[in-house]
Amino acid sequence: MKHKYRNYYFPVLICIVFCLCIFLVRHAFSVRTQTNASLPVTEVRQSFSFLNTIDSELSELCNGDLNNTVFFQELENRTNIHIDWITSLSNLQIQNRFEQNSDSVPDLIGAGNFSSISGNISADDAIAQGDICDLTELVPKYAPNYYKIIQQKDIKDIAYTDSGRIAAVYSIKQNSQKPWCGLQIRKDWLDELGLEIPVTYDDWETVLTAFKERKGATAPLWISYNAYAQDESLNAGFGVSYDFFQMDGKVFYGPARQGWKDYLTLMNRWYQKGLIDVDYMTGNSTYADSKMIASGTSGAWFGMYTMPSDLSAKDQNIKVIAVSPPKLNEHDTLHIQKKYSISDNMFYISSECEHPEIVLKWIDYLFSDEGSRFASYGIEGKTYTLDKDQNPVFTDLILHNSDGLTFYQALKNYTLAPGLPSAYIDWKRELQCVPPSSAVMCDVWASTDTSYMLPVSLSFTSEERTRLSQIMANVNSCMYEYTTAFITGIKSFDNYEEYLNTLKKNKIDEAVQIYQNAYDRYLAKHSS
Repeated sequence: MKHKYRNYYFPVLICIVFCLCIFLVRHAFSVRTQTNASLPVTEVRQSFSFLNTIDSELSELCNGDLNNTVFFQELENRTNIHIDWITSLSNLQIQNRFEQNSDSVPDLIGAGNFSSISGNISADDAIAQGDICDLTELVPKYAPNYYKIIQQKDIKDIAYTDSGRIAAVYSIKQNSQKPWCGLQIRKDWLDELGLEIPVTYDDWETVLTAFKERKGATAPLWISYNAYAQDESLNAGFGVSYDFFQMDGKVFYGPARQGWKDYLTLMNRWYQKGLIDVDYMTGNSTYADSKMIASGTSGAWFGMYTMPSDLSAKDQNIKVIAVSPPKLNEHDTLHIQKKYSISDNMFYISSECEHPEIVLKWIDYLFSDEGSRFASYGIEGKTYTLDKDQNPVFTDLILHNSDGLTFYQALKNYTLAPGLPSAYIDWKRELQCVPPSSAVMCDVWASTDTSYMLPVSLSFTSEERTRLSQIMANVNSCMYEYTTAFITGIKSFDNYEEYLNTLKKNKIDEAVQIYQNAYDRYLAKHSS
């Protein structure tokens, strides 16, 4: 009898397991893969106005009109959607247009965040006021590829407002991006002088002193114009950020902490010893100039992973490696480092737009399998081919352009330029312009964790935004002025209490509380 029942149920069990496997495979595939949009998006050509600033290099490349790039010409051919681009800075005064309910507001508005185009109005308030479209009901229907992607937890935090609305279409990276810039040092100098890679601040002082005395470097360590716009790389070892951060759920303002004074004390000593450029504050760049490195002016600096390639073109004897941020003690674990968002910029659809559903169909193409590859790599057979593993590999049209375009200039012409909204972008495409040894730099810089950093998706109410804007305008100015004065010795550290009192007079404690309230809301939202 037992064998009888066993023989009866066994085929049924096999059938159930087989069906379950098919369901799981199909479900996993549906989460991972986007569908391809039906092209063209519309049979009758539609036009929309799109306001988005572009960098000077791209502006020069396309003469201020993105329709002059090969990418947007091809996108229009595929979708039958024409974009009237507004890219000049003189046309970016959107805040007044929102406030005045002007008819001149374009259909689409690109930005890094909503406050950058609307003053201190939150996206939720802008929807409530009728300034921008509420896309919550439209996106699932007209942009299914984008909708599927933003259901992932780390992306959902960014793509939805505090009230659970979809207010914008974000550019999303297909993979989390590692740091693409950090501290670098001349390995050829270290080897020549018999020095080890510096780990602690004391190690760094020894190395920089040797660079000055034995290599003649006049600015052994290159630093940015404000001494802290280096993704926290020099101050992290003192356990403070140059901005707001948190420890065990409590928010702090880094430049008001003891660790900041310790950092400035060190920088002052290095300044007095001639280990950093005495005129660093007159610069205007976050990254070191390759000419300074090639000339031997500096032996350590903050730069991008492309620096070794830039330097080898000038002098193949220069060897560069990435180094981790310095620590007080060799075995310290650092928790301060700039967080890189899975999202870049975004765009909003103005309430003046007559056909938001067509806009969503248009942009959803760039979140499909075909469209995201087009946005990331361009046209198959022209700008890229597929290797044996079916991975896109750029052709010489991008890597060694015969018209003299650099890699990034070619990228901006033939693909969706980095930073432009919006698509599902494979950021690893940018690694193809550098040798593997340079790409490894990103792993070195990623060795520091970000557990003290506040979430990039932290959000504020309109009232909080307004108050923060008022407070931080004075606080930021105060912090910058005193930081420069302490490092250069214009002010003695005997005046440090004066600096802290000035921060308090400028209401830094109120700003900390606003951040604390926002962070508490974030924690409550993610604990439920």
